[in-house]
Amino acid sequence: MGNEKTLLAVFEELKEALIECNVNILEKIISDDYQGFSLNGTIESKENILQTFKPGSISLSEYSVEDIKCEMSNSFGIITGKGRIEGRYGEYEFQHDVLFTDIFKFMNDSWQYYKSQVTEINSA
Repeated sequence: MGNEKTLLAVFEELKEALIECNVNILEKIISDDYQGFSLNGTIESKENILQTFKPGSISLSEYSVEDIKCEMSNSFGIITGKGRIEGRYGEYEFQHDVLFTDIFKFMNDSWQYYKSQVTEINSA
């Protein structure tokens, strides 16, 4: 069974893979049955994320997180926190301050990114 240290390491690896648009790492970390809810309320799948983060599609200039909390129960891990994401998607420039909840499940001897929900907040 995975522990909190390995869960947080996979969370960091996921974050770095998103920054670097490394679809090989994303393919490995994101579970096939992943489902997320984006800032605008759309439902995301593994395929959506892999398409969005293929090289040349999106560019993140900042992806920072703080106030990270981690909880574990059986084969699930929950990471919550506050984040800031800035970048460009095509011609669209964006910056968002968010609260997030990411759920990972431990399967096949590794943590898999399983569910995610993001809510935009006003920056103070």
